[in-house]
Amino acid sequence: MHVGQRNFKLLCILPLFAAALLCQVPSRAQLKTYSLPENHNVGSVSKPKSAAARTAELIPKNLPFWDDFSFTPVDDKGNSKSNYPVDSLWVNNNTVWINNGIGINPPSVNVATFDGLNASFLPYTNQLLTNGMRDTLVSQPIKMSEADVTIAERASVYLSFFYQWQGNGEAPDPTDYMLLEFKTDVGQWETILKILPKASFVRTEFYDTLIKVDGDRFFHDSFQFRFANYGRQSGPYDTWNIDYVYLNKNRNVSETDFPDQAISSTLTSLFNSYQSIPYDHFLTSGALQSPKFDVYNVLDDFTDVTYLTEATFTNYSKNGDVSEVFVSNLGGTDTSAINNDGSGIIFPLEKRQVTMAYIPNAADPAQFDPDASSVKLELKVRLFTGDTFDPKTGELANDYDVNFLPIDFRVNDTIRATYILNDYYAYDDGIAEYAAGLTQAGNRAAVQFEMLTSDPDTLIGIDIYVPDYGLTANLTTDFTVYKDNGGVPGEVLYTVPSFSVLAKGPNNFQFIKIGEPFLVDTKFYVGWKAPVGGSLKVGLDYNNNAGDKIFVNTNGTWTSTSDINGSLMIRPVFGIGEIVLGITEEETVGIFPNPNDGTFVINSTFDVLEIFTTTGRAVSYQLESSDGEHKVRLHQASPGLYILRIQQGNNIRAGKIIVK
Repeated sequence: MHVGQRNFKLLCILPLFAAALLCQVPSRAQLKTYSLPENHNVGSVSKPKSAAARTAELIPKNLPFWDDFSFTPVDDKGNSKSNYPVDSLWVNNNTVWINNGIGINPPSVNVATFDGLNASFLPYTNQLLTNGMRDTLVSQPIKMSEADVTIAERASVYLSFFYQWQGNGEAPDPTDYMLLEFKTDVGQWETILKILPKASFVRTEFYDTLIKVDGDRFFHDSFQFRFANYGRQSGPYDTWNIDYVYLNKNRNVSETDFPDQAISSTLTSLFNSYQSIPYDHFLTSGALQSPKFDVYNVLDDFTDVTYLTEATFTNYSKNGDVSEVFVSNLGGTDTSAINNDGSGIIFPLEKRQVTMAYIPNAADPAQFDPDASSVKLELKVRLFTGDTFDPKTGELANDYDVNFLPIDFRVNDTIRATYILNDYYAYDDGIAEYAAGLTQAGNRAAVQFEMLTSDPDTLIGIDIYVPDYGLTANLTTDFTVYKDNGGVPGEVLYTVPSFSVLAKGPNNFQFIKIGEPFLVDTKFYVGWKAPVGGSLKVGLDYNNNAGDKIFVNTNGTWTSTSDINGSLMIRPVFGIGEIVLGITEEETVGIFPNPNDGTFVINSTFDVLEIFTTTGRAVSYQLESSDGEHKVRLHQASPGLYILRIQQGNNIRAGKIIVK
C-alpha cells in the first residue's frame, strides 16, 4: 500500500507495529483494521522460527503433485506445525500462512496467504516504504526426467492453481505482483508467470490458471516450482491467496476441472448469529438453527452429493463430572441430500450453499444435560461424492481416472466445528485473523447483543481479546454497557472506568469484572472508549461476520459502521454475581410459605424477578400478579435451596427459598 494513493472509505488496513506511522485517516474514519502476524492466531504453542528446523529431506517425489491445503492443520494450539504448509509437499515455507479466514469463497477450505512478514513473524525490513520480494512457497523436488515423464508425455505436463487478489487482507497496489517460477536443470529459477493486479479483479473471486511446463530444461530429476510475491516488505500488506495447486502429466490445455467435490467453507453458527451462548439461556429458549456450509463441484459435469453429520456432546457438571455422548448420524441412518428437494445433484463447476438437514435435539437430556454447567458440542460433516482413492487399501472405484492416481480427493470432504454453551455470548470463534481499533482518542465503539431468552439475566463481566502487538504499557480505558435505544446504544447501564488492559497472549481473553452485577434483558451493548496516549485494538474474527452488530460514536451520535466484515472479540459474561452472597435481613425479600413445594408468594413490588440454583443456573417460573401479591410457581421444583432476586429501579434485593 502506498500512503496517500489508497482510496479510503471508512478504514485502512495496517499492521499493529506500524499503524501510527503509516495510516493517514480522513476525519470521517471510525474503525480501522490491523493485520496480525501469522503466529498470533494460533495460540500458546511455540512455533519453529527457522525454515531449517522444519525442512524434510529433499528426496524427489513422483507425479502428481496436489495440495488444496484442506489437510493442513489450522488453528490447532496443540500442533507446532499448525498453519504451515505440510513438509511432505513444500520446503522452506514458514513465511506462508495457511488459514481459513483470509480467503473469500475459495475452491476448498483453507488457503495459502502471502504478505510482508518473514519466518519469524516480523517485517522483512524496518524501512516502512520499501518494496521487494517477500513470501515464497516452494515445492519439494519432483521427478521429471525421461524415466518418469517420457519425451512423448512432456507436451501433456501442466500446472494449475487458483489465486485471489486481496481477499480479507490488504489490497495489492498496481505495481505489486505474484510470480510463478520453475527451476531449470542447471538450478536456476525462471519466471513463468507474473500476475499483476487488474482493475477487473474482485477481492471475493478466485481465478484459475493453467500453465504448460514447456521446455526440455524443466524435465529433470529435481524439478521444482515456486510462488513468490512482490510488495511492501514492512508488514502484512499487499495480500495474495493461493489454493488448489495441481501438477501432472496426461493433461491438456482445455482441462480445467477435477473429479472432486470439495467443502469450501467452515460451518456457520448453530445459535442464530452466535458461535457461543450461555447454557442457561439455551435451556430456556432451545435456540438452535441449521448451520450452513459451501460445496464446490470442481468437476465439469453433474454430480450426486450427499453428506452425513456426526456430533459429540460433552457435558460438564457442577461437581466436576464429565459425560460424553456420540451421535453417529444426526437425523437417522441414511445420508442427507445437499438440496432441499431431496436431490443430491450439483451442477458442473457450481458452488452450492448447503443448509444442514438435521441438527442436535435441544430436548434430549443425553445431548444437553439440564443439570450441567456447560456443554461443548462438536459437529463433523462428511461428504459422500464418489471420490475414490483409499490410501489404506489402495482400492479404486470403477469411475476413478487413473491419470489422478494417487490423489485422495476425499481429504477436503470433511469439516468440523466446535460450539460452546457456557456463560457468555460470542459472535467470534476464538481465533483472531486481524484486529480493529478506533481511530481517535475519545471515540467509542460498542457491539450489540440480543439475548436468546425472554428472561432477564445478571451481567457479571466482559471478556475481551486484545492482541499483544502494539499494546502499550499501562494502557487504561473505559468499558461501558448500554441499554438499547431503537437499535443503537442508549442509556449507560454501567461503566468500568480506567481499566488496565494487559497482554494475555495469543487468543487469550482478559476478564473485566463488573463490581456490582446487574440485570440486562432483550438487547444491550458492550463497548469501549479509545484511550488517550495509546491505541486499543480488539481481536477480529473474519470467519464469522457480525459487522452489522458494531456501532461507533465519533461526534456524540451512534451510527452503524460498514467498516468491518467480521466479529469483534468482545463477550458479555453472565452469572449470579456476588450480590447473592451474605444476604442480610435488610436485603431480604418477603416470601411465604417458606419452605414450600415450589409455589410461593412474594409480597414486594418489583420490575424484574430472577431465581437461581445455588450453583448459579437460572430457574424458569410462572408468575401471576394480583392486588400487590405475586404468586410464583417453579417449572422444575426439585428439592433444595434457591436464590431469589428482585430489582425495583436501581434497588436490588435477594432472598432464599427452600423447596421440600
